[in-house]
Amino acid sequence: MRRSAEHTTAGFLEDLKLRPVVPAVRGNEAALESALAGDYAAVFVLGGDPFRLIERAGRLARRPRICVNLDLVGGVAADAAGVRFLARHLDGVISTHRHIIELARSAGVMTIQRLFAIDSVAVERGLRLVRKTGPDLVEILPALAYPEIASRYHESLSQPVLAGGLLKEIGCVREILAAGAVGVSTSHEPLWRFTLDKRSRTR
Repeated sequence: MRRSAEHTTAGFLEDLKLRPVVPAVRGNEAALESALAGDYAAVFVLGGDPFRLIERAGRLARRPRICVNLDLVGGVAADAAGVRFLARHLDGVISTHRHIIELARSAGVMTIQRLFAIDSVAVERGLRLVRKTGPDLVEILPALAYPEIASRYHESLSQPVLAGGLLKEIGCVREILAAGAVGVSTSHEPLWRFTLDKRSRTR
């Protein structure tokens, strides 16, 4: 089952090379409609009704990958049965919790562990957790903190990293990508249209 997750992750990373901004939607129906209709590497769903989301996604002939933050959506238990249910319909699970990431790995979906970089203690704790859990990707919040901890992160972990939260400027997106992130997530819709010429990507 991990082969399925590895395939999803590889495709996601490839698509991020051109479209590095991932729409993050917190339950706003219009924003979700716009995100699902776009040509994005993925959509991160951070709230709302997952059953309505699954119904809507099932009606689409083509859509971005859908990753749900199981810590934030309602109606689905954060247990093995809940994770298996989501895994049958969606593409990835986001969480700060080790047990949810481990369940999602077992269910064969792409896993994204959130790490809050609020201070140096939180960063070190998060790095230790990621080493134990082994997610496919890590998302660091807030995004603006990522350039400050990028060197520490890449010394410790090999997982591709995203940065999310508090993003409203293209310049900040470019700075985060230049620091080594593979992409960013944001609910700020004007940034969703940002594309990047592969030849201009700074590594």
